Amino acid sequence: MWKKQSAQKAAAFFLYRRMELSTMDRSIMIFLHGGGVSSWMWQEQVEIFKDTYECFAPDLIGHGTRAKEQIFSMNESAQEVISWIKENANGRQVILIGFSLGAQIAVDVLSREPDIVDIAVINSALVMPLPWLHFMVRPLLPLTYPLLKKDWFIQLQAEKMGLSQHVLHHYAAESKHLQKKTLLTMFQENLHYKLPDTFQQAKARILVTVGEKEKGIMTRSAKKITNSHPKAAGVVVPGIGHTFTFEKKELFTEMIKSFIEARALPVELKEIQ
Repeated sequence: MWKKQSAQKAAAFFLYRRMELSTMDRSIMIFLHGGGVSSWMWQEQVEIFKDTYECFAPDLIGHGTRAKEQIFSMNESAQEVISWIKENANGRQVILIGFSLGAQIAVDVLSREPDIVDIAVINSALVMPLPWLHFMVRPLLPLTYPLLKKDWFIQLQAEKMGLSQHVLHHYAAESKHLQKKTLLTMFQENLHYKLPDTFQQAKARILVTVGEKEKGIMTRSAKKITNSHPKAAGVVVPGIGHTFTFEKKELFTEMIKSFIEARALPVELKEIQ
């Protein structure tokens, strides 16, 4: 019964982006978005890679087309990805790319099923718990939640994220539809996430990235992920904060291509020390 329900959830998870898997020799590329946005954040990358790979950019629980579905769950999200891959990969190469919250989920997928992914790119994943920060900030979230619905605040946040005007309407809609319970749960799970001990058993080649201007805890998290896996490489992206996929799209794309093809990474990227 559990397997049947899991398969049904996985099917729903990818339904809106699902394409006919007619080219069965093509690798699968899965993009997992960050918190407070949804699959639209990957639309340019999907457009670039879709002719070479079978690309999928699902909405995570509580986001986008699933905003009213249920409360966000890291555990449930990772299981949905795993179930979908098992149902659809059919022995093909699987490339998993995650950003922020999506990167945490990618780490969880690798930790739960060491053989399921061949190549992974982990961008800005927090894996060092900050329960004290959650304790301090959580009481303020219900008070600040109404700001997410204000156009001026949305514009301010979009500028900080480096969003271009042509996706601003996506972000505005996302912000206005985000439920309070999703925000609270997402915030709690994000700040309590810890790198699983089983992560080191993953068979994938792994690339870890962090923005040069991100908080120190993010750099330490990237270093921890990199040092915890024998086939992981870690790089610092110069001149940016928690905005790699938005602010340096061309560099991000070239990095993905280089890593998949096992070529030298772009010279702008600096090895994590």
